[in-house]
Amino acid sequence: MLPRAALLLLLPLLTTCSARDSAVAEDGRERLIGLRADDLRLCAGVPNLTANSAGGEFWTYDRNPPAAGVSAPVPVIGGSLSVSAGSTCRVTFQLVDGKVTRIGYSAASDLPMSQNSACAPVVQGCLRLVDQNEVTPE
Repeated sequence: MLPRAALLLLLPLLTTCSARDSAVAEDGRERLIGLRADDLRLCAGVPNLTANSAGGEFWTYDRNPPAAGVSAPVPVIGGSLSVSAGSTCRVTFQLVDGKVTRIGYSAASDLPMSQNSACAPVVQGCLRLVDQNEVTPE
């Protein structure tokens, strides 16, 4: 029964990490407003999609990180018990006059309280540069 108990103990850790990453994504939504287009390209990379409209430019980044999880045999039921977390994310930055004005997330996650956790890697590098005063949102 120990492997099953260990798996059940890992679930809160996966949820905690995902909740932390979701908070990073939400932090980015606020702190990256005003970031210049060149700085965004520097820290987030080249977007997967771009579009223009009367509302400005839209840069979209898609992220599909590998699912995190563990699997161990549970002899009582003769199979295995698996705890995993899969998620995807699409981040869209709206730019007006070359600056970020809004950030939207479209994400899906298998874990509670981690809706935007897969979006964290897109904004994490930008937040790091802001924290190090290497780029400054205006």
